[in-house]
Amino acid sequence: MPAYAGPGLAAPLSSNRQMYFWQTETVPVASYPGSLSVGYQLERVPNVVYPWGLSFELTFSGNPGAFEIDILGANADYPQNYAFLGMINAVNLYLPGYYVGRWDMPSQMWPRYVAGYVKTLTNAVNVTMTVTK
Repeated sequence: MPAYAGPGLAAPLSSNRQMYFWQTETVPVASYPGSLSVGYQLERVPNVVYPWGLSFELTFSGNPGAFEIDILGANADYPQNYAFLGMINAVNLYLPGYYVGRWDMPSQMWPRYVAGYVKTLTNAVNVTMTVTK
């Protein structure tokens, strides 16, 4: 199971790439840092404007029940430095039987590192979460 690998071990995430926080995995709930995903170091775009933000997509293998998956950011890759940026706590209800949630990072947020954190998850389902830059 990919989990937080340790300080200074965040993989790079460059523009036009997609990486997995979790890939069809059972994740422990609310055990810090056990519920912290792998971290990714964000590539800085050498422009005056930041042309692409980040999108986070979460998929469950079944009905997750009540849940909260937090998106965390940090300027230094240490577990204690990751702070709350946003959360996913609802899934798309347009297609019954599919459990997909999403969060788009506002362009005014500029963390150097990002990670996911399973804060609550009622049902024991597998979790897949991607980050796209």
